[in-house]
Amino acid sequence: MAKSAVKEMKKEFTFIWRVENYSYCWHKLGEFLISPVFVADLIHTTSWALCLYPRGDEDDLFIGCYLQREVNDEGPQSIMMSYEITCLAADGSALSSFESSKSERPFEGGTGYGNPHFLSRSEVLGEKRKSYLPKDTLTLSCKMWVFDENRCDSTQCFARTRIQVETISFVHTIEYFSEMKADIKQTVNVNSSSEARSLISVDILATNGSCCEEKIVLELVPGDREQVEVFTCRLQLLNAARQKLKCGQSDTRFDLERKENLYVPLIFTKKQLLEKKNEFLPNDSLTLICECSFSIGVEFEKIEKTVYGPLWISTPVAQTFGSEIIDYPTICDDYRCLLNDPVLSDITLKTKTKTFPAHKAVLIARSSVFRDLLTKDTNDKDNKDCIEVEDLEDEALHRLLIFIYSDVLEDLHWGIACKLYYAAHKYQIHHLKAKCLSFLLSCLDTSNASDLLLLAHIQQDSDLKISVLDFILEHEEEVFGSSAWEKLMETNPNLAMKTMHLRYKKKK
Repeated sequence: MAKSAVKEMKKEFTFIWRVENYSYCWHKLGEFLISPVFVADLIHTTSWALCLYPRGDEDDLFIGCYLQREVNDEGPQSIMMSYEITCLAADGSALSSFESSKSERPFEGGTGYGNPHFLSRSEVLGEKRKSYLPKDTLTLSCKMWVFDENRCDSTQCFARTRIQVETISFVHTIEYFSEMKADIKQTVNVNSSSEARSLISVDILATNGSCCEEKIVLELVPGDREQVEVFTCRLQLLNAARQKLKCGQSDTRFDLERKENLYVPLIFTKKQLLEKKNEFLPNDSLTLICECSFSIGVEFEKIEKTVYGPLWISTPVAQTFGSEIIDYPTICDDYRCLLNDPVLSDITLKTKTKTFPAHKAVLIARSSVFRDLLTKDTNDKDNKDCIEVEDLEDEALHRLLIFIYSDVLEDLHWGIACKLYYAAHKYQIHHLKAKCLSFLLSCLDTSNASDLLLLAHIQQDSDLKISVLDFILEHEEEVFGSSAWEKLMETNPNLAMKTMHLRYKKKK
């Protein structure tokens, strides 16, 4: 009995290793990423490292992991030791682990043990990615211990490795798009900002097809296949109103099989683009914004913290790293959930076709106009339980409520920005009004200047009106010759006349 109790006395060293931007690891089958070397003071002052095989040691379906003792350290030639390697969740709990065995194993300098089938790549990079890679960070724990009848102690060591990711964005315009021939490439070379070399070349071409059904495809060819093998690509189309529209993306990080080149097709065919040429092809030009992200090696690796102390006061992993890893919901996230859950709502906002549940306290806190409506002295209970908003469409009111509850403005485009600007002005939501104003001015061009002038006039926004008038007078030929201006002269001839008079006065 006494002998068994003595056997439970142990000295324990725990190494916690975080690998940031893990999905950008470029390693092939049989290639490993090594952790910073650490010295286990409680394990005879020996030196160690973890070796991680992101695409497998023996089998590319699995991630392998090994504990490796350094060739030269201050410890004895061979030591008997037990170990356990664990993959940790954001809160520090174990997701997957393996232990050396019930008995101790001999470690000599330069030797290592581990598991070539430690983690399933499809789980880590696929169906369980959120659990294994919170914020694209893989966290491993290696616990090592030896039994000692005289001492019970522990040390924790925390290390970090960050994969360097370089993001490059460029704009390319294909002129005379309607005349673009199939399989004729236009090539763009993408250079690295950190190194004087070409990282990748991008070939833009139309594939063969009948009746303009060709697909527009970008082929990304790495300039250095040894380094640029893992990358992501996002495409956006810049339309006539200078708005960015998502039109394609590709991601090689989670592919189990590697590809020579990456092909990124646009979601629009050539025919579809030509059918909407006024929107997508101003002056018969297709403008694409391409954003590519590459892994280009290890940015840094270091030991960040070491905690000494007996086992019973050792620092939990989540306490050390948790605040950085766990993506806790913000108050804006919680309030948005409140909007989506009408159980405790105490008021409704009603358009011509739909009713939206809401909460008086939130509306009052965000809008002085709602405050007046809901707190004024009235005996009409219906006015306090339902507010009619018949001058707003369903989508505009829904987006207005999303902003009121979460301060989030999503997928803004010209039409909805005008409606939200109107709503923000009406209900005195100043932050929303400023955001919409900034967006509208950034998209201002000769095709929509007349509409924005009318909006500024209706809302009596003198600052916006002055900005639009200045733009119109700078581009008077294009604006006054447009169909939008003719429509303005019909709907509001007085405003059009005053604008022309202002032009006349400036010409004098």
